[in-house]
Amino acid sequence: MGLFSFFKKDKPVQLEQLASIKQIRTDIHAHYLPGIDDGAQSLEDSLKMIRQMANYGYEQLICTPHVMHGHYQNSTALIQEKLAELQVAVKKAGIPIELKAAAEYNFDQELIHRLAQNDLLTFGYDGYEFLLFELSYFNEPIGLEQFIAQLKSKGILPILAHPERYPYYAQDHSKYQSLKAQGVLFQINLNSLSGLYPGGAGATAAWLIDQEMVEFVGSDAHRTDHVELLAESLRWEKMHQLVNSGKLLNQYITF
Repeated sequence: MGLFSFFKKDKPVQLEQLASIKQIRTDIHAHYLPGIDDGAQSLEDSLKMIRQMANYGYEQLICTPHVMHGHYQNSTALIQEKLAELQVAVKKAGIPIELKAAAEYNFDQELIHRLAQNDLLTFGYDGYEFLLFELSYFNEPIGLEQFIAQLKSKGILPILAHPERYPYYAQDHSKYQSLKAQGVLFQINLNSLSGLYPGGAGATAAWLIDQEMVEFVGSDAHRTDHVELLAESLRWEKMHQLVNSGKLLNQYITF
């Protein structure tokens, strides 16, 4: 299979129009582990998504299943077990890509408990340790500043997943400035740039790029069509702007 040959022939992907995957290299946010959240539901789904990411040129994928109180209370042990199973399947399928597991932690009582127990899946590079977390889409968080301080006191740097998708921040950009002042790193979803999400997420993502507030990008892929849509997102001028800014840290992540 040639590069990008899985796309429809009537909508060819022009390689020279895509932002350089070599300057991204690692997808830090996606739901590849099968059957434990609202992402891939089967091993077959997982392998199809991962093969497509390898065809793009990605070298490393961090599987980040939801950890959410009352919904997806995936234990560290279960996540690591599922990762091991998927690593075996990817190797058997001959897909040239490396996998690691972390999690997309919801900011809730489960996360506070796991922080106290030092039971967190993180990733990083060169001595830095990162934790990916998300917020409610509906209610502005209470106690977030204290949580950030506690996390940093343990030597862990917080990465806020898809900040462009929280309307209470998008409506008041000064709140992004406040988060930055507290040392929060931002990871935007690539598919925000192609209009996958409602509510102006694309415009907010573009604004964050203009303000040089974005340190990471992620696919946040849950299904194969999310992966396929990345080709559209990687064409956008704002994505080229971000990749060429030298601000992205994805490429430095090590396993």
